[in-house]
Amino acid sequence: MMIRIGAGIIAIIIVAVVFIGMSGVSDGGDEDAMIPPCDYETTVLPPTTTTTCYWGMSEQTLVIPDEAAAADIDVEVSWTKNNVWVGIVEASESDHCDKKDGYFECGKGTVTTIAGGESSGKGFTWSPEPGEYRFLAGGEEGEELQSYTVTWAYDAGLSLVIAGPLLLISAGLAYYAAIGLKRDE
Repeated sequence: MMIRIGAGIIAIIIVAVVFIGMSGVSDGGDEDAMIPPCDYETTVLPPTTTTTCYWGMSEQTLVIPDEAAAADIDVEVSWTKNNVWVGIVEASESDHCDKKDGYFECGKGTVTTIAGGESSGKGFTWSPEPGEYRFLAGGEEGEELQSYTVTWAYDAGLSLVIAGPLLLISAGLAYYAAIGLKRDE
């Protein structure tokens, strides 16, 4: 009898944890992004000016822990400034960039975005996997040394892949607590 009571209590705890986990957590905020300055090289003969513009990558690394695989996470990133964009890259992409004061300067096209990027318009939604990431900022040719505000928000909740089996286990424990096991006599 005590085992059946214990099974019932465990079933209730599992159901509570699943529903709390599925309701999830949310947060958001604003960050400043900056596009690095362009380089201008002038030649005398023939008189021409060559412009080389860059993308800026955050120095800070965003770490998504392995435990996040159990959650459904959606990150929404948006901005209002025209002719600029934001992207997400793997942290190791900084190997292709030059370290500057507080950021990495990357040549255009030298890193690969996994979310957002040049064609993202004024925002994107990203569903991260466990790993290490950095933010990348860029703009159209001639857009340089600009600071603009990027708004982000996330929603995270327990994945149905995890919640479903937990609810089945809870149902089995609740059945055992209510009915018990039939024994052959």
